[in-house]
Amino acid sequence: MSVSSERRSKFQWLYGVVGAIVVVGAMVLVGLGIMRYGTSDAAANVWMIVVGAFLFFMAIVLLSLIPSILKIEAMLKREVGVLSVLGEAIEKQTGVLESIAENTQLSDAAKSLAHRRKELDAMRHAIREDLQRAEWEAAATLIDELERRFGHKDEAEHFREELDDARNETIESKLLEAIEMVESHFQSHDWARAQGELDRLRHALPDNAKVLALEERMKLLKAEHKQALLREWEEAVRRSDTDHAIDVIKEIDQYLSKAEAKALQASARNVFKEKLLQLGVQFRFAVVERRWQDALESGLELIRDFPNSRMANEVREALDRLRARARSENQSNAVTREVTP
Repeated sequence: MSVSSERRSKFQWLYGVVGAIVVVGAMVLVGLGIMRYGTSDAAANVWMIVVGAFLFFMAIVLLSLIPSILKIEAMLKREVGVLSVLGEAIEKQTGVLESIAENTQLSDAAKSLAHRRKELDAMRHAIREDLQRAEWEAAATLIDELERRFGHKDEAEHFREELDDARNETIESKLLEAIEMVESHFQSHDWARAQGELDRLRHALPDNAKVLALEERMKLLKAEHKQALLREWEEAVRRSDTDHAIDVIKEIDQYLSKAEAKALQASARNVFKEKLLQLGVQFRFAVVERRWQDALESGLELIRDFPNSRMANEVREALDRLRARARSENQSNAVTREVTP
């Protein structure tokens, strides 16, 4: 038997004895009061009865409540014991939880470190992809972010060197392609397209030595071609090759200054006059010989090359008749070819 149970048994025995004594005393007082109620001291007897009844009532109430009080005390002791056990368990769990919290913090730090490494690897991969795709601005932005966020200054400088090398290599490759295109325009004497390419290159690479040299080369080639055309013009005029002379003068016109054009004006006028006479003679001979298709072709050439001449106006007036006769001639020739075996 435990100490508390022994103590509770002694207390139950004690309050039982005391209760029995009080009940017996109360009954004695009530009995004496009743027995002496008829005597001379009636008031004292009434008080004895009242006091005895009161003591009897209180003894009964106490005897009824004390077991419940003892039960409540026992229950409270049990709950205190349970709470004490819980407190000890909580103290043990608190240590465990603190250990778990520390381990969790270490785990979060490890996860953060692993995530940082993955993010760093992803950024490196993205930089290299931008370099391969020649996206220089995007690569430069990521390189700056690599240095700022991760503190990899040396690696960022290495990437910047790769960026400069790749960009210079790409620019050099594209420059060579553009130079080849400009050279092809030089060979075809297409100076307008060549100048357009040079303007684009000069805008992209204003201080590039190859671009500047290319511009000087175009000036030299253009001047050489001009001199060659002038020699061709003089030779064609000397040979009275009006057709070639006209082709040359049409091409050379874009190279001549006002003074040079004025110097060639007289000889050019003679060449065009001679060409006009040739076309007029061809046209008239074709009309006289009734070669209407030849007459039509000569007349159309005359109108095209000398639209303001009097002969061109005469041809325009007869153009409908010429077309009709040329059509009839072509039909007749077609029938003749079909009939002739």
